[in-house]
Amino acid sequence: MKKWIAVMLVALMALSLIACGGGKSDGVVGTWELDSGIGEEGEQMVQLLKAFGMSMSITFKADGTGTIDTEGMGQKDSQPFNYTYENGVLTIEGTEGGNNLKIEGNKLILEQDGVGMVFKKK
Repeated sequence: MKKWIAVMLVALMALSLIACGGGKSDGVVGTWELDSGIGEEGEQMVQLLKAFGMSMSITFKADGTGTIDTEGMGQKDSQPFNYTYENGVLTIEGTEGGNNLKIEGNKLILEQDGVGMVFKKK
């Protein structure tokens, strides 16, 4: 359970940071589901979630709001956030730089120092 909390905190903190992306503003709108990890630690986090039957998704709405949704072990959680996506720059409100969040086709990639997670657009 401690690892689950650590994974959630990492994900929430990472998504609360400024990020860069590309494409039109409607390219970010939609639901992105956790697919895989980046680096050994990232892949271990994702495998741990899957082993416990847990899932994570990020939804960006056209009105500039979104949610990070998690489900597993009989529990569901949804954390709201506000964002902007202008001129290829995705900004999660109330944040400072540090992580790299980018959109490449149907993938939303969250990575820092070779560790991260890949979400695929639903």
